[in-house]
Amino acid sequence: MLLLAQATEVGRSTEHTGWYIGLGIGFLIVSVVVVLVATILTLASRIGSQARTGIEAMDEAREATLPVWEIQKINVSTTAIWRAAESARKLLGG
Repeated sequence: MLLLAQATEVGRSTEHTGWYIGLGIGFLIVSVVVVLVATILTLASRIGSQARTGIEAMDEAREATLPVWEIQKINVSTTAIWRAAESARKLLGG
């Protein structure tokens, strides 16, 4: 009777070995996925921070270059004044 009980225990432990291996593999896969997702989230956060810094720098550059666009208005005004002066010179006979 004792031998039969021991044989049954041995049979049960070998039946469960597959389950333990499967659970171990499953735990390993889940762990790898968690590490990968954590890495992706960390990198995404870093990229977002760098993007905000870049946007702030571009806004500063835009503000610093706004006076350059005023040069076009000055050129248009200067050209109009120059042409008016040439017309006046022609009218005055000069």
